[in-house]
Amino acid sequence: MAVLSKDQLKTNIQSELADNNAGAISAYDVRHNMEDIVDSINWVVASGDFEATHPFFGNVKAKITNNAGGAFIPESGVVFPYGGRQLEAYPGAGSIDHNNLDNLTDGDVHTQYVNVNGARVMTGNLGFDNNWINSSGDSNLTSSDDRGLKFQYVDSNKEIIHIGNKSEIVFDDDSSTMSTSKGVAKAWLNFDGTSSPPTINNFHNIHQLEKLATGKYEITFTSGTLGDNYYMAIGSSNARSTAASEEDFTMNNVGITLRSGDDAASLRSLTFAVLDEGGQFVDAKINELIVYGRGPSEGSGIHPIVIT
Repeated sequence: MAVLSKDQLKTNIQSELADNNAGAISAYDVRHNMEDIVDSINWVVASGDFEATHPFFGNVKAKITNNAGGAFIPESGVVFPYGGRQLEAYPGAGSIDHNNLDNLTDGDVHTQYVNVNGARVMTGNLGFDNNWINSSGDSNLTSSDDRGLKFQYVDSNKEIIHIGNKSEIVFDDDSSTMSTSKGVAKAWLNFDGTSSPPTINNFHNIHQLEKLATGKYEITFTSGTLGDNYYMAIGSSNARSTAASEEDFTMNNVGITLRSGDDAASLRSLTFAVLDEGGQFVDAKINELIVYGRGPSEGSGIHPIVIT
């Protein structure tokens, strides 16, 4: 038995298995030529003799049996007519390493993502869920010492923007800073007490203005404006019925005394009374109120030292 080429096999068959008119063909001649064919068939097929003239026109299948065998092992690779030679196996879509892809930094091909160099602006809304936004992208989620901004969804009408404990706002125009909003007025009101009813000219977080008597008013705040009744209220008035010149004012006192309400059974309110230097309560043209204080969920910080 021998591994022979296709041409050698044909030569042996023609010489040893010639016309049998003389009866010279032995059983050995037939047997060893058949054995040579069996031994040589793999080499003949692998030699590529059929590549151009007699290619495979049907599917070629290596069937697995009993969970073994049937593998097609192209050690020299697989050649695709329009794609060149492939030497590595395709790992499947779920196993491709993105960092091994070619041309990762060429152009701007991933238009569904934000470009790291800022070359393209956002074309739609961007949600951050409950995550922090800061310069490092880092946050200690196990404590309250977070940095940057965080958005909290409340409902379809309200969203809260949180500023982390280690963050503050710096205004580049004058380098002034803001680490808390406690210095911002919680409410204000400007009204004309000479009209009936009084005329509100400007307001913020004011629910109601009620005239109780001449020069006496009750001002009610919007629910949730203040956390207690120990707020700072500053009032002023010109104590006159007109305001036509820089001299149109009278010495007076604005009394802000009675504070009530708890935002539960009733809204928080205060009384605003204008008393001129003659001791008379008067309806004035210009009346102003500004209020500072803590909101319902605001802390006071470190308590001041009290010395006696």
